[in-house]
Amino acid sequence: MKGIAVVIPAYNEAARVAEVALGAAQHAEFVIVVDDGSTDTTWEAVKGLSRPIYPLRHRINMGKGSALKTGCAAALRLGSEIIVMMDADGQHPPEYIPRLVRHMRENNLDFVFTERSHGDRMPFVRRAGNWAVNKAALHLFGLRTNDVWCGFRAFRLSCLPAVAWRARDYSGEVQMALSVAQKGIPYGTVPIPTIYETGAAKGVHILHGLKLLGQMAVWRITL
Repeated sequence: MKGIAVVIPAYNEAARVAEVALGAAQHAEFVIVVDDGSTDTTWEAVKGLSRPIYPLRHRINMGKGSALKTGCAAALRLGSEIIVMMDADGQHPPEYIPRLVRHMRENNLDFVFTERSHGDRMPFVRRAGNWAVNKAALHLFGLRTNDVWCGFRAFRLSCLPAVAWRARDYSGEVQMALSVAQKGIPYGTVPIPTIYETGAAKGVHILHGLKLLGQMAVWRITL
């Protein structure tokens, strides 16, 4: 096993994905960018980047959960010890990658979540959605994190089979997190700053949150 692989799913992130990938490459042996069927120039932005960046591409949009699966499969083939997941839009600071890995190793953990400070920089609807999902995760699964929806996380490759997610969309990250608690995997949390660019309104919204809460009730039985 050798080193850290960063998995970055990207959908229509041409403006920032190259910068994020290059930043992650300063802290990892491998950076796997999965263009999930983007309709902009995301693929053109990453396909020419040199190693340790490995660009992969879905010809059609398959969902964030599927993009993460593709990236993790590549990390497995590369023989990585630790996988770090992060978004392509610049909300997750790459310079925090060493903190996640260090926290994992120093505390003998298998999984590390990140927690954003939320505050005024996070839109109110997202704060409310996060609060509801976090409460459901605690009461249904015993998962103690204030930011279960944050996709910036690190884990040992050895625990991947135990946390494998079936959901193909954005909810795959939450399903993965709930499996950590359900399977008794040692985990911890690291605080990170909240970064939201002006006009960042894409991604999950209130309907996604309501749907996810329903899925979590089902997962309580099926996970």
